[in-house]
Amino acid sequence: MTRRLPRAYGGGMEILARIAAVRVGRVQTHLWEGREVSSGAVKHAIDGPVHLGPLGFDGDEQADTAVHGGPEKAALLYAAHHYPRWHAERSLAMPDGGFFENLTLADVDGAGPDETTVVLGETWRIGGAVVQVSQPRSPCWKLAKRWGIPSLVLDVQETGWSGWYVRVLEPGAVAAGDAVELLERPDEPTVAEVARVMNRDKRDLDGARRLLASQQLPQRWRQKLEKRLAGAVEDDSARLNGTSG
Repeated sequence: MTRRLPRAYGGGMEILARIAAVRVGRVQTHLWEGREVSSGAVKHAIDGPVHLGPLGFDGDEQADTAVHGGPEKAALLYAAHHYPRWHAERSLAMPDGGFFENLTLADVDGAGPDETTVVLGETWRIGGAVVQVSQPRSPCWKLAKRWGIPSLVLDVQETGWSGWYVRVLEPGAVAAGDAVELLERPDEPTVAEVARVMNRDKRDLDGARRLLASQQLPQRWRQKLEKRLAGAVEDDSARLNGTSG
């Protein structure tokens, strides 16, 4: 499903959304389905502005920094309109913030950005910060473990309602209610298309070739696609099932 984007707003500046909530979380040890899991995924909404820097929001942490956090994953964003869709289309009532996001984006005038409209390299002003879309989120097993829903990771991949990461071009304070303003939208693939090829349709070699033409594709994903074209498809069992611990 492709959603329309709002019209240009005020002086030619396009307001895509507003921040419904800013969430941060410290690393804690949780007991999820009988397994001790160290994670910063449980995040809580913050009242007032929070500084967003190159490595993320003040007060936000990641347990496994090999695959989470860093400059290319400074913050995770999620469209608020997905929450009622999960309930209506998948009979899944998730609480706000349930997908571990830092920023939940509320629609403006009945529409807002999501994976089908946001492209790699898209640049936004959010409050006092300037951010750039870097990559879709590849959901991991911790999401399923927290909520006790074994199929959740695959459901996220199937729907495409994954969320996406941004890098920070200009640090600044961000608060609930701040506008999300479009600064630049390059001719690049959508987050949904990147997530589809990378995580779901791994045998789509034509799709892989199209993504390799992108100037914004992360280098580690470029390497994966090049290996696929050479006949080697990566094993995602560690991400999907936590088999690596």
